Amino acid sequence: MDRFRAVFFDLDDTVLKPRTFNPWAEFKRMHSLEASRLILDGIAQRPPQEQHFLHQQLLQYEQNLAASSEVREGIPELLMHLEALGLPTALLTNNHRTATELALHKHRLVFALVLTREDAPPKPSPALLRKALDHFGLTPPEALYIGDSEGDLRAAQALEMNVWFLATPYNSTIRPRFEYPLDLLQVLMKRL
Repeated sequence: MDRFRAVFFDLDDTVLKPRTFNPWAEFKRMHSLEASRLILDGIAQRPPQEQHFLHQQLLQYEQNLAASSEVREGIPELLMHLEALGLPTALLTNNHRTATELALHKHRLVFALVLTREDAPPKPSPALLRKALDHFGLTPPEALYIGDSEGDLRAAQALEMNVWFLATPYNSTIRPRFEYPLDLLQVLMKRL
């Protein structure tokens, strides 16, 4: 069994506290985007002028979510433990860089690497994970990805990378799933 040499995180519903409603489903509904598609894929299906408008709406929506976000309980402590152990961390998100930086600044969270949808195709593409692995000079078994969704699962599986999940109201069927970040840390310590 490989030892982990870095830990990568998703942002929404992982580092940030899950909301009582799914904001992405709400955005799709508000803008008549197909529920089963990624928002960005749905926008790409629209005429160019409408795409520009929808991208602006999405950025504003993401910034509003970041401004009203709360950090998930236990995440600051988990990040502090990982830093004390000398493990680099990365944040890999489908969000826009501006909204991501707003959330990180608001919660005073620091990662060795932050990659957003401006850096690589969004998950479930494995491109963000691959870029993080390359940045740290690691192979997939040497890193752990912590997420919350099927998209996170598919991205990690494409690279045969370990993926663990923090619980949300929407992910009761994916495993391994942890209710609290510090529960995850206890299991993680056995792989360091």
